[in-house]
Formats: sequence, C-alpha cells, structure tokens
Amino acid sequence: MNVGRSLRWHNARVNGARKIANLLWRLRYNGNEFSIISNNCWGGAIYQSLHRPYLSPFAGIFLMAPCYLRLLADLRHYLSRPPRQTTKSQYASVHRVYGPTLPYPLGILDDNIEIHFLHYAAWEEALDKWQRRTERINWDRLFIKFGDQNDSSLGAVQQFLQLSYERKLCLTNRQEVHGPAVVAMKGIGPTTRFQEDVEFRRYMDVPDWLGEGRARGGAGLRRLSHWADGHYVQAYQERMAALLATGESLPMNLDAQLAAMDQSPPVRPPQL
Repeated sequence: MNVGRSLRWHNARVNGARKIANLLWRLRYNGNEFSIISNNCWGGAIYQSLHRPYLSPFAGIFLMAPCYLRLLADLRHYLSRPPRQTTKSQYASVHRVYGPTLPYPLGILDDNIEIHFLHYAAWEEALDKWQRRTERINWDRLFIKFGDQNDSSLGAVQQFLQLSYERKLCLTNRQEVHGPAVVAMKGIGPTTRFQEDVEFRRYMDVPDWLGEGRARGGAGLRRLSHWADGHYVQAYQERMAALLATGESLPMNLDAQLAAMDQSPPVRPPQL
C-alpha cells in the first residue's frame, strides 16, 4: 500500500471509529443541559461530540493556568463583563511560540485574566461568540475542567482540587495527586494535545460524568461505549504513527512546542 492510500485508510478508520464512539455517547447521554468551563478547547469538543449547543464561551480558546485559576476564584464576577482586546500577553512563553504579534485575537478580563482566542480570525467574531455563549450558561449545572498544561504546576493542580465547585475534573499525568476529581493518565509532563483531544476517553466516562452517574442504557451499553472509545483512541494512535513515518509533524499544544524548541539543536555559524 503506498503512502497516500495508507493515510487515506487511516483517516477513514479514525473517522469511522469517532462516529461510532460519539453515537454511543449520544445514546447514553441523559439529555440534561450542561455548561463546561475549561482552560482549553476540551469543552467545545464535548459539545460537538454530543451534538449539543455551546452553553459556554469556553470553546476555541485557551487560558494559561494562573489566569484560569484566578478566573475560577470568582467566575460570576469575571464573566459579568466582556473582555477587552489587547495585543501583548503577560506570558513570555506565549510570544516565544507565536511571535511578537499573535496570530489570533487576545482578550483580557479586568486587568489580569487573558483569554487566548486561538481558533478565531478576528476580534469581532471572538467577542460576539464569547458574549452570546456567556449569556447561555446554565449556572445550575456547571462542569469545571482543568487540563494540567499551559504554565501549570503541582501547586496549580492542588489549588484547583481545593476549589468548592461540586462538579470538577482534572486531567493530569501526575501520579502523586489523588481524589474523585482526578483523572490520572499515563503520560509524562503536561497533558498533550492528543491526551486532551482523544486519549482521555480511556480514563473517564464522559456521559456518566455529565449525567452525574445516571447515564442511559445500562451496563451493556456502557461496556460497548468504553470499547468504542478505546478503539477510537487506538485508531488515532496508529494514524499518528503513520503520519510520523512520512516525516510530517503532529499538531502540538503550547507546552509541546516549547519543549520542541528547547530540544532543537542550536544553529551553528558556517565554517569559514
């Protein structure tokens, strides 16, 4: 099989596995509306998988961990006013990866909480969607998710776990943290894009979490859903391996890009 045909086969397999896994999620989802607050695009992907409207502005964006924790300390206050546009991040790591002029709109709440609208081309669109989705928040059913990345630390994880939110979840690779809100995966360092996008399915049951233990369908459908999630993760991993074999690079989040930059060999001057 040539490279092109191989990649098309892997793409078709991933797409098929994702559709089946998401269909089973939708069959098990109990229908109660929910608002996911997240420090990256994770929540938006959950809404898409379940074919639900975005009842949260936290889609297509990311926040650095210190900003996110400040936001969660007084969520209603910070979401009661729209962000204003700015151009310079307080984080040197952001400009190191994306350059002095960011290729996406940057907003700020009050004076110190940055909203990185990574998947938006224009400020006007980002602001409009932020405001409309903020108005839709279901404050009675908040689900708070923290991904251990973007200038995170053990202290940041512990601070998140101490917050008083009833429904919270922490995706992390740290084996030293424990608790009902912890989903400890088996990676090293900050959570990666692959883990946050796909692999978390191996470690948690999203319909059960959103249904607060009352997902539909019983044990048989749950087992089938777990199998489909695992099959999707495996298919995705094999596609990544096939892409790497062709010399292509994989999409990376901020932490991974910083690590890659640090590992790059220095550029040597030409020999005279």
